[in-house]
Amino acid sequence: MKEPKLIRKIKKRSNEIVSAWKVAGFTKVYDIAIRPHCGNSKTALKRHLHKNEVIMETLRGKYGNLLSQYKSRTTQEGILPENAPVWVCWWQGESSMPEIVQICYQSLRKHTSHPIHLITKDSIGQYLQLPDFIEEKVQKGRITLTHLSDILRMALLAQYGGLWIDATVYVSQPIQEDIFHTPLFTVAPRITPTANVSQARWTGFLIGGAANGPLFSFARDFLFAYWEQEDYLLNYFLIDYIIALAYETLPSVSYAIDHLPDTNSQINRLEQLLNQPFSESVFHTLTTEMTFHKLNYKQQFAEQTSEGKETFYGHLCKKARL
Repeated sequence: MKEPKLIRKIKKRSNEIVSAWKVAGFTKVYDIAIRPHCGNSKTALKRHLHKNEVIMETLRGKYGNLLSQYKSRTTQEGILPENAPVWVCWWQGESSMPEIVQICYQSLRKHTSHPIHLITKDSIGQYLQLPDFIEEKVQKGRITLTHLSDILRMALLAQYGGLWIDATVYVSQPIQEDIFHTPLFTVAPRITPTANVSQARWTGFLIGGAANGPLFSFARDFLFAYWEQEDYLLNYFLIDYIIALAYETLPSVSYAIDHLPDTNSQINRLEQLLNQPFSESVFHTLTTEMTFHKLNYKQQFAEQTSEGKETFYGHLCKKARL
């Protein structure tokens, strides 16, 4: 039986308080885990931006040595691999993918000729040897599979380069080849205001570039250092805070991010339409103007409306079954 929404919310808030206490200390619990959820909608953005700064301050203080090490390094752009790989992860394996994930994975295979590596619990050992403390904390549930994927993407990109794409990204047209020939690629919709520390300058779910690139090496090393020391996740969007630290620490990273084109500004639009009656003109516009579309496997989608009309989700299913 599914827990009531209120109980889930209480548990989530309690976990946020405990995590903030364990990682940032008692004095920062209010700013990180309590204040952002107290107040009206008019002050919500201000409260969340303040939380972001407190988290950044915490990470700068705790991992200042790593930041200093990277500041002193000679800038390296990394190595762009030939026939760059595409990385996608579904831990339980392809046969366990929900239908919407299968649709996304099929769309990826259709729209690139680059080698696609599906990362699963059985295949990961072919590509990476993670530190023992990471594997132990995964087994104990300290690191969830969601946040393990953050570690995997940065470690894989640091070692091999290529493009990481979440399993819930629908690809509607061939992936442009120039994406595989740039030292750092990510989707930069730059839609503001936003409460996320990224300020829509990057997305962790769609990112790639050169092997041994400064961002990926930094993020991998930071995640390793963090989980060697911590037993709690300070924030669900930790990967974005780490990229933000790289942005302010490494000039080559900030330059690359600042010079990304504004793309996929409606990357979430298709997801918002999935239960709506299908429109060929809207679908055509979305899927020709943009290559990537972030979907969600945790929601319920119907193939038809209550009036029996085909939905956008139903259309995706029909296309996938042809």
